[in-house]
Amino acid sequence: MTTKITDIEVFILRGPKDKRPHWVSNFTVPTANEVLLRVRTSDGVEGFGLATSYTDAMPILNVFRSGITERLIGANPLAPERIYQDLFSLTSKRLAHEKGWSREALVRVSAAVDVACWDIIGKMSGIPLYQLFGGYRDKVPYYVTCAYYRDGKDLAELRDEITELKEQGHTGFKAKVGGMELAEDINRLEVVRDVIGDERDLMVDVNRAWDLETATQAAEALIPLKPAMVGGTCALGG
Repeated sequence: MTTKITDIEVFILRGPKDKRPHWVSNFTVPTANEVLLRVRTSDGVEGFGLATSYTDAMPILNVFRSGITERLIGANPLAPERIYQDLFSLTSKRLAHEKGWSREALVRVSAAVDVACWDIIGKMSGIPLYQLFGGYRDKVPYYVTCAYYRDGKDLAELRDEITELKEQGHTGFKAKVGGMELAEDINRLEVVRDVIGDERDLMVDVNRAWDLETATQAAEALIPLKPAMVGGTCALGG
């Protein structure tokens, strides 16, 4: 008997509005909406999928309310690529226009469903997904993005933030820059490096704020701070 999707529940998770919003060099970071799916199968297995949206979540919810669920019921969750292709292909079809399904909403829906299907595959096989994907790694390097700008945030608050993250055990730090004059940003990065020490990785995320002249000056100013090197190149985010 072929495994089939029998039911889908949709939840929209919203974070509280931040009284002191975080911002990067050129925009305020919007509050994220998380689309959480619970997909049940004919075998009684549940898979959970999650997708993040920084826009209004209602268009995503409306996709489920107006027919996409019926398209998924009966599908085989053990064939996630087939399901993903079917959903993503709707972005260029007349049906999506008639239903009012935006490309943005369909991309988020297809991502959440894909994650849920792979969760089901892992549970039914009893094998961790990293092993199903080849088993080459059982650990994945990561970093924490930090040093966002906030109204009234001074170097003391920045130091407290980085200290807390360090105490949580993070070993890689990607700090936001580009929202102040270069000299001020270098001062902020000096605080980050001072707190995390030389043994932890420091990366820099400019968010497209620097022109060529500023980036050239920054490259020289960053040398004493020893930014992380990736493939022989300084880890300097655009």
